[in-house]
Formats: sequence, structure tokens, C-alpha cells
Amino acid sequence: MKKKDILLIGGVLMLALFAFFASRWLAPKSAEAEITIYVGGEVYAKVSADEYQTITIDQGDGKVNVVIIDEQGVHMESSTCKNQICVYHRPIDPHQPEELLLDNWIVCLPNGVSIEVTGKEDAR
Repeated sequence: MKKKDILLIGGVLMLALFAFFASRWLAPKSAEAEITIYVGGEVYAKVSADEYQTITIDQGDGKVNVVIIDEQGVHMESSTCKNQICVYHRPIDPHQPEELLLDNWIVCLPNGVSIEVTGKEDAR
């Protein structure tokens, strides 16, 4: 190997190390999880996953859904729909990002209610 080759390899390694550490320091901070509830395709409520609460969605025509946000995560406590698939859906833990990749929705098709768990956009 020539001296120029060694300098070139060393320069590339230094640049790679700099890029690695810069991406760590400049990367956005972890996003806070957010729960968005839709009724009939429209946003009904948008709340932080850290605000533990019970949200009752009464559409006035006999369609009622109850959403629970607690330390276990987000789940549909009850629904007036016939099939109850949304109620049997396991709680979604909004603080487990790997879980949100494939399973971040709970949907009640008969009542037109859906719950989406996402991370907040980072405000820099």
C-alpha cells in the first residue's frame, strides 16, 4: 500500500465516524406518543398517550364506543357493535415503537370509529 492509499482510507474512516456521531447528536429526540380518534373519517379527539383517561364516543344514534388510555396502553373498553372485534383487540402500548410498526390501529367498522397511535411530529 502506498502512503496516499493509507491517507485516503484514514480520511474515509474519519468522515464515517464524524457522520455517525453527528447523526447521534443531531437526531430528533424521541417523539411523544399521541392517540387520534376518528369518527366517520373525521378527527374526533387527539390526545397525548400520557394523559390517562376514558373517552366515551356517543354518536347519538345508539352507537357508543368507550376508549381507555391507561398504563397498559390504549384499548376499546366497550362498543355497541355486534361483532366486538374492536373490544377483543389487545391494548396497544404507545411507548413501544417496535409494536407501532405493524399494529397501531384499533377499528370498529360497524360504528365507524377508529383509533390511531402515532408519534408526535418533532418541533425543532
